Amino acid sequence: MNYKARKSLFYSLNAVPIKIIGTFCALFLCVATYAQDVTVRGKVTSHGEGMAGVTIVVKGSNGRQGTITSIDGDYLLKVDGKGTLVFSYIGYETMEVPVKGRTTINVEMKETSLAVDEVVITVPYGTVKKSTFTGSAGVVDKKLIASSQVSSVSKALQGSVAGLQSFSTSGQPGEDASIYIRGIGSANASTTPLYVVDGVPYDGALSSISSQDIASITVLKDAAAATLYGSRAANGVIMITTKQGVDSAPVIELSAKYGFSSRAVRDYDQLSTNDYFMLQWEAMRNKYMDDGHSVEDAAQRSSSELISTIGINPYGSKYGQPVGIDGKLVAGATPLWDDSWEDALTQDAHYTDLSARISGGSKKTKYYFSLGYLDDQGAYICSGFKRYTLRTNITSDLRDWLQVGLNVSGTHSIQDYPKQDDTAIGNIVLAARSLPSFYPVYEREPDNGEYLRDDDGNKIYDYGNYRKSSYRGYNFVQSMPYDKNEIKRDAASVRGYLQVAPLKGLTYKMSLSIDYNSKFSHDYTNPTYGKEPLVGSVSKRNYRTTGVTFNNVVNWEHNFKELHNIRLMAGQEYYEYNTSNFGGSRSGVITDGFFEPDAASTLTGFSGNSDQYKLLSYFGSAEYSFNQRYFLSASMRTDGSSRFHPDNRWGTFWSFGASWKIHQESFMKSVADRWLSNLSLRASYGAQGNDNVGYYAYQELYSIGSFLGETTLHASRLATPDLSWETNLNFNIGLDFGFLNNRINGTIEYFNRASKDLLFSRDLVPSSGFSSIDANIGKLKNYGWEFTVNATPVLTRDWTWRLSVNMTTYKNKIVHLPTEVMWQGSKKWVQGGSLYDFWLYEWGGVDPETGSAQWAYYDADGTRHLTDDYSALTSDKKVKAGSSLPKLSGGFQSDLTWKDLSLSMLFSYGIGGKIYNNDITMLMRVNGGNGDSMSKELLNRWTPENTNTDIPRLTQDGTSKFTSSSTRWLVDRSFLRLKTITLNYNLPKKWLHPLTLKDASVFVQGENMLTFSKQQGLDPEQPVSGMASFRYPAMKTISFGINVKL
Repeated sequence: MNYKARKSLFYSLNAVPIKIIGTFCALFLCVATYAQDVTVRGKVTSHGEGMAGVTIVVKGSNGRQGTITSIDGDYLLKVDGKGTLVFSYIGYETMEVPVKGRTTINVEMKETSLAVDEVVITVPYGTVKKSTFTGSAGVVDKKLIASSQVSSVSKALQGSVAGLQSFSTSGQPGEDASIYIRGIGSANASTTPLYVVDGVPYDGALSSISSQDIASITVLKDAAAATLYGSRAANGVIMITTKQGVDSAPVIELSAKYGFSSRAVRDYDQLSTNDYFMLQWEAMRNKYMDDGHSVEDAAQRSSSELISTIGINPYGSKYGQPVGIDGKLVAGATPLWDDSWEDALTQDAHYTDLSARISGGSKKTKYYFSLGYLDDQGAYICSGFKRYTLRTNITSDLRDWLQVGLNVSGTHSIQDYPKQDDTAIGNIVLAARSLPSFYPVYEREPDNGEYLRDDDGNKIYDYGNYRKSSYRGYNFVQSMPYDKNEIKRDAASVRGYLQVAPLKGLTYKMSLSIDYNSKFSHDYTNPTYGKEPLVGSVSKRNYRTTGVTFNNVVNWEHNFKELHNIRLMAGQEYYEYNTSNFGGSRSGVITDGFFEPDAASTLTGFSGNSDQYKLLSYFGSAEYSFNQRYFLSASMRTDGSSRFHPDNRWGTFWSFGASWKIHQESFMKSVADRWLSNLSLRASYGAQGNDNVGYYAYQELYSIGSFLGETTLHASRLATPDLSWETNLNFNIGLDFGFLNNRINGTIEYFNRASKDLLFSRDLVPSSGFSSIDANIGKLKNYGWEFTVNATPVLTRDWTWRLSVNMTTYKNKIVHLPTEVMWQGSKKWVQGGSLYDFWLYEWGGVDPETGSAQWAYYDADGTRHLTDDYSALTSDKKVKAGSSLPKLSGGFQSDLTWKDLSLSMLFSYGIGGKIYNNDITMLMRVNGGNGDSMSKELLNRWTPENTNTDIPRLTQDGTSKFTSSSTRWLVDRSFLRLKTITLNYNLPKKWLHPLTLKDASVFVQGENMLTFSKQQGLDPEQPVSGMASFRYPAMKTISFGINVKL
């Protein structure tokens, strides 16, 4: 990107400059005035235009003496007349300019392809240059964060960093995605990464953080990167840094987006009414023939009983038997209505995102303040998410040696969600898909299809008492607006710190952070509209959590003779987490419109509990570098967790890392001078713990019950005093490379993540009174490769084109289990296999002679047999049928800039892996499933004239074998998705000056615009389990917006 495009982004406090600001500008000019001191002023430019935010420091001052340029590129600095000024900015060559007593120094910065050595990443308790880092970390492009159009930034991370997988299990606005870093490290404990916001572990929902407030996101992937967070970092760490103030006059930024949302993937194609009736007739006829009826009798019975079986005649009374004995519609039969329940239960969704930010400050004090509003309506009626955010960051240098900071944020959100229980008719997604269009939304006149109306002329909603039992008595179009399914969340975070620098290179930082989160759910079912008996119900539940983190950290850094650099860090941390919840429900709502429990007559339930978790930690690290060429690091952390017995409470975790800048060796000089910009080798090894196994994992638990009218107390779980930490042993080796002045650069990494002492249940003898007890038994391994390549094919005065590709491939392997085999639904866990291997009956296709469904099984000698008797199959006949994990996943990004116009695109992709498509099975049922929608695929069913097909002969034999679980429903989960696309135009300065605007840009953005996958109707971004089960679909959003800087 050229500088003109960069400048409009600067005061949004983009990710990388903020880290430089934090490193070099937190310390201010504090030297005495000497006779030879001079005040230097000047202007820093690029292509003749002033550059904002360029860091200027005096060489040799360790950043203590310096400043940054103003919005117009101007600067003022008092320095030694014999000193040297160092000018730096990400993406530009660092320049050293001797002062030589001058009072005016103007500098023209030169753009580079990519200043890899200057990239700064956020790590535990500080920041480091990526070029000196011995661990493995990825930085999310700040453009992806800024262009995010989802209510939770977690949904925007897919494809952004190698090794990170983000699965959007629901398109419901306000829902967070499930994120995994380098595989799945536990079978029964938590697999969620640790989220750290502004240096402190964060306990709230990511949907509570506005993407407009985020400056950078760093993903820590190995032990060297994450060990300092100890037991909470076993599944990786996602570091989020929010925006801060800068040394400048106040800058006001206003942003506005407005857009429209719809399904990202078109739903499955379904049979028309005409095709539905003819295929249902065919299934009935075949059933009668199977029962011994003649062809003629079977046809006659099917024609005469079809309407009573389906329950409604959309063709009108004139056509009492719309399908003749030949299986075709009789002449003139035409549906009188065609009501799409999908259309009736969805809405034109709108997306609005507004924010206002002000930042600035002086050399002593800097501030950032923001307000935000988001309204993200869902695709289905009565669904959506509203959020109000506030954030302020203030830092102040009270003395040259004393700095304080305060970071306060607050969020209030309201989430409206329709019921989405997987297989119940209460799932609105399932209902919209399963109700055929010949079941009317409103009652119809049977002879002409006209709407029936009440005395006031209003259409009367149809509750379908003629439908099959599971759909009878429901009409969500009318009832849902009178119901309430709502979650209100309030979140507040306060982070304060005091930092003292008593000596050169020595700092002490004390921090206190408090996170408060409240979740209030309110569910109400109205007593007027719905399925009989109509009683109405109300339930409310309140969840509250409070997390307190207090830490003390000492850092010391010293450089010896410009060759040896040592950095030591030691610290202590105390963390306390308290959670409580209570709630109840009542039924028998007397009057509609009163949503409180007092409006209902009968108490149906009340419960509540509270839990506490404490963690005390001591940690330290050491880093050494020689000649900025060889780097060593070591870290250790000891955690004491309240989740384990006092004898096993403490766990110690550690890491070692090293890196070597090979390209700086003398034997590489010839190639380094010509085309090799970077060649660095990194390696690390370490241990991380996981204590997320339950609040009272080691304690014996009791339950309260009753017997013969008396209250009883009985043990519900045995004590497990020997239970201890799950441990991950992480090995990482990586090669960083750069060619042609880093016009091409990237990373190749291999990782091996071995998890041991995993939590499993061990069987007990029946005489113990318990079936099992928890123990540290299992072992698991995740290993694979990551690749990242960045390139700048075009870099001219007006044109810039940057490309980035990342990919990850890994395998999940079970090393040890407590038993030989463990069944987990469609998965079978065996030693040497994976947690995500499907084991299913093998689909054998359709018998071309009879049209019967067939399944395959194998003898001990491997001989393959086919059977049409599903009930005869036993579990030992199941076969390994692939994994739900993709073989390869990642993303690729393109950023093209021409003058003030830029186009950015991010694609995410997955290759390989399987999805078990429960969605389609619901549309392929004909065995007694009259009244269910059916897929168009059934048009290709077996008939005597169509024997070469994979869809069996239609019948209503009353069994479930037509959709029985087998490899038939496994689908390749490979996909390619245009995740984000942004077209941005920076308005010319000559347009802005009369309006007294500093910068302004307009843009068009798209989210999930295109999706290419194997099966139409199926969203390929399913949970890691690979089970598709009627979830709220992903959303496609197109928005228009403007950014203004005052």
